Amino acid sequence: MNSRVLSIVAVVFVAVVLGAALVRHRAPVEYAGEEFLMDTLVSIKAYGSDREAVKKGVNAAFAEMRRIAALADGFPKQGSAAAEASDVCRVNAAAGGEPVRVQDDTMAILILAKKYYEMTHGAFDVTVGPVMELWGFGGKDPRVPEPERLRAALALVGSQDLVLDRQRGTAFLRRAGMRLDLGAVAKGYATERALRVLQRHGIGQALIDAGGNIRVLGRSPRGGAWNIGIKNPRKDGGVVAVLKLEDTSAVTSGDYYRYFEVAGKRYHHILDPRTGYPASGSTAVTVVTKDAGIADILSTACFVLPPDRALDLAGSMVGVDLVLIGSDGRLRHSPSLQDRIDLKGDERP
Repeated sequence: MNSRVLSIVAVVFVAVVLGAALVRHRAPVEYAGEEFLMDTLVSIKAYGSDREAVKKGVNAAFAEMRRIAALADGFPKQGSAAAEASDVCRVNAAAGGEPVRVQDDTMAILILAKKYYEMTHGAFDVTVGPVMELWGFGGKDPRVPEPERLRAALALVGSQDLVLDRQRGTAFLRRAGMRLDLGAVAKGYATERALRVLQRHGIGQALIDAGGNIRVLGRSPRGGAWNIGIKNPRKDGGVVAVLKLEDTSAVTSGDYYRYFEVAGKRYHHILDPRTGYPASGSTAVTVVTKDAGIADILSTACFVLPPDRALDLAGSMVGVDLVLIGSDGRLRHSPSLQDRIDLKGDERP
């Protein structure tokens, strides 16, 4: 083979190698979607080499979230098709009567709820429905309930009276008038299920934002950690810290999401199920852990608990980190977050 032919072969070889390298390092294609689900705007951004494949995965993830939302919906119109599709509605309607067969996902949510009810000594309780209903946070006219009515509603709260039969797949509220409210767990559970759908579609990089419930898959498309801001609970647009996350979740509970004021006092929707009143020890709590469903539960439980006890609880659990802003404005976080958090010193609550 003469030198001219060798040169041509070499050029072709180099071109093929460079072309393959460019394909390997080509920036991933983004597909983003939004839907209003579970009383919040949910956005999903996913990345891959084929836009149509990524789009298909995102659409399937939203379908999964809609399915979970339908099972957990506690507020559809009575007698409607949505009420019949809701496991929560059917269990509530049968309270004090008989067990109700529920879907596997509903059972999984309720099993988690019972576990963390016991672990937190009642700081997390999905049977808080009668009290939530009395405050009216699910409607357009929230109000401070009368003490007598609040005491009566509190008497119907207690997950010790939520009976689960895993073998038969049934759930039962022992006392008439009891009501499930899965608002502090269903969104996180649905987020985690949506992420698994993305994975089954071959997607390795994604961010799901479900109104304060953040779940990231893999690394960011720029190759490093995802930067997730923690909102200043007392300043619109302010960020008190930035978390650097990979393949994990960060879920925030705050007193600024849903609240009203009477005579200058703020009443928010995160109720202590043991007292029936809004929890007062913190203004915002962010839980960082792998599973978004567990993070959702723990963000509520740790908001309800006194700050010191919340930090102790997080410290006792493997793979759970906490960022907590107390009602005194003090920000504290788990020591293990030290290398993954950037505090903004000029953004004090």
